[in-house]
Amino acid sequence: MSIIKRRQFLQFAGSALATLGISQLEIEQQAVRYAQVLAQNTTRKRALLVGINDYLKVNDFQWYPLEGAVNDTQIQKELLINLFGFQSDDIRVLHDQEATRENILQAFEEHLIKWAQPGDVAIFHYSGHGSQVADPDKVFEDGRVSTIVPINSSLPSGYPNKGGKVNDITGHTLWLLMQAINTENVTFVLDSCFSGGARKGILKVRSRPGDQELLRITDSKIQLLASTKEQEYQKQLMSRLNLTNSDFVKLRQQGVPKGVMLAAARRDQSAIDTRFADTPVGIFTYILTRYLWQQTSSESVNQVMLSTIATTQKILQEYFPTSGVVQQPEFNVKQGSNNDKQIVYFTNRKNIPAEAVVTKVQGNQIDLFLGGIDPRSLKAFGRGATFTVVDSQGQEQGQVQIESRQQLKAQGKLIQTTTRGVAIAAGTLLQERTRAIPNDLTLRIGLDSSLGQDIESARRALRAINKRIEPVSVNQPDINYILGRVTQEYVQQLQKLNIKKLPEVGSTALFSPAADLIPGSDGSAGERVSDAVSNRLKAKLKSLLAARLVKLTLNTTSSKLSVAAAMETVDGGAIQAEAFTIRGATVAPLSRSRGQTTRSSNVQRITPGTLVRFLVQNNEPHDLYISVLLISVDGELLVLSPLPGNEDAPPIAAGQQIQVPDPDRGELYKFRIAGEPGVAEVLVIASTTPFKKAIELLRALAAESDSKRGTPVNLDQKPDEAIVSLLNDLDEGTRGAGIARVDGTSQIDTQQMAALSITFEILPS
Repeated sequence: MSIIKRRQFLQFAGSALATLGISQLEIEQQAVRYAQVLAQNTTRKRALLVGINDYLKVNDFQWYPLEGAVNDTQIQKELLINLFGFQSDDIRVLHDQEATRENILQAFEEHLIKWAQPGDVAIFHYSGHGSQVADPDKVFEDGRVSTIVPINSSLPSGYPNKGGKVNDITGHTLWLLMQAINTENVTFVLDSCFSGGARKGILKVRSRPGDQELLRITDSKIQLLASTKEQEYQKQLMSRLNLTNSDFVKLRQQGVPKGVMLAAARRDQSAIDTRFADTPVGIFTYILTRYLWQQTSSESVNQVMLSTIATTQKILQEYFPTSGVVQQPEFNVKQGSNNDKQIVYFTNRKNIPAEAVVTKVQGNQIDLFLGGIDPRSLKAFGRGATFTVVDSQGQEQGQVQIESRQQLKAQGKLIQTTTRGVAIAAGTLLQERTRAIPNDLTLRIGLDSSLGQDIESARRALRAINKRIEPVSVNQPDINYILGRVTQEYVQQLQKLNIKKLPEVGSTALFSPAADLIPGSDGSAGERVSDAVSNRLKAKLKSLLAARLVKLTLNTTSSKLSVAAAMETVDGGAIQAEAFTIRGATVAPLSRSRGQTTRSSNVQRITPGTLVRFLVQNNEPHDLYISVLLISVDGELLVLSPLPGNEDAPPIAAGQQIQVPDPDRGELYKFRIAGEPGVAEVLVIASTTPFKKAIELLRALAAESDSKRGTPVNLDQKPDEAIVSLLNDLDEGTRGAGIARVDGTSQIDTQQMAALSITFEILPS
């Protein structure tokens, strides 16, 4: 049974409980029994969460308001309450105008420092802008100290031609506040950065210009300093802690004084504020908390952060295909401690993984919070998506189907139960059963101002390609790619990165939301925009649409099928990367069966010319049908298996393994790493039912092309139609599972299908 206090249980039992065949007396009896069990948990826990969006916009230095910082605190709060047993009353939240320097420090003193006793658990989370000021004590070599930026801290008048003081909270103060909390079980989470950037494409960077900008722009003698109040407060804290200034400098250089600090990025990197579907968030906070929703046990700080770092890098590869990773989370622990081996947040969590949690019940209507959804799959969790209600042992108790969703909050209804007497209350965990991919899902292309007077012709050309390719203003939310012209400034940036193949200035190209060039999308400088879209980019746009659709099926963490996949070198048979379903009955990465040690990241760097193959292991007690797709560096979609002309190849038998390519299955090619440097992705889709419609279309495409029999099929002719056929096959497989149907969607059942991703980076030749 999950760990909650009796007071909390009685609150939601009285006001947020939906029951089917269970009496109020039975509820009260359950409350007493639960209270007797849960009273054993005596650890006190508190959190202070700060999120600031509404900064004033300063055009001269592109200091922008944020969008996702407030959401970060809501995401963190739901996680702490529903997975880690925090009481709502013990979580203090400060948003926007509440989050002044004075209020943040007062809340820290009152809510954490004055309250804490040895053994207690304390968490401080900050999402907002970071910056830097000059440090008179020069604790670090560059003579600066990082800061967090309260809502009432602004740049001094005349900046950067003049220096001055700002009302920031410095890293020195945060160090002293952490030390002042009278428990070792302290965690700081900082989703901000100090690199001085403001935007990367349409993505916002959580950094306000600071002292580092003065050095770049003006005389280095001009400085930005912490306010007099800040400096005086630091002296007060040092006095309370019996620290001399020299003692403080020495200890500060050693790292955090206790507990753990989790940071969104390294000192010289960017913390990205972005949108996943319609949901603005900090990339770090979302990935960190989502990972914690998915765990089956309490993991160590080291384990959690290694996975968070790997996932962050993988997602950012889509934003920065040319520039590379610009944000790598990091963590620090007290020197000489074993805090990196301690469980994250220093407190145990429920042992049930989940995608969502019930937040409110009124009759048959259920409010949900979707904290455990893969950020890239949010579009598939609107109307029609279905969740399984699970008890404390992970056993199915019923199903809830979504009727509407706004960001991470959804409304649904209880559609069935497995037993009489099911109680569904606030705090009940939910696991994905089916996702619902909308049939009208579009690829949103932002039209950049660099197109000038050609914006309207670009809009018309995009609409003519496919009704699912949607041209929008670049200022609109949820943009997948940007259409614009290559500028001289952008080429200069590429030169600094030592990129060998440079696009022509003035050429029309596609860019990621971070304004990184999509490989293979640039043309010649004299090309008309309408010609570029209608002719040269048409196939690529359709391939990008198809890739967007098929990636919505990825369900490695939620699929109930037991499947593993890996990429290995042909010479030597060394596994380079692998993926496997987490919730299958038999979890067995292929490297484990060989006694190999897996690498920490799924994104592996491969040298051109390397000969590889892909392995797929069926750990189910019944046959599985597979499809293996390649999304190339430049966005093209290829089918590696099954191939036309070999439709009768048998499925993977129970407990068996196949390789791709395999001549015995009609795959008469060798897969050698080649092409432009960048990130490619292989998707392995396993299903309990055959891919009839997809194979029929593949057969037709092969007949129209001049590709050799037994070689990969390039879907550049009809990639979107091919993926829609695949989705229809998966939808057909779901129909026999007794799931309530919703028109206008393709539903995919976790018990019928698994979709895994293997990502690798092709190095320059």
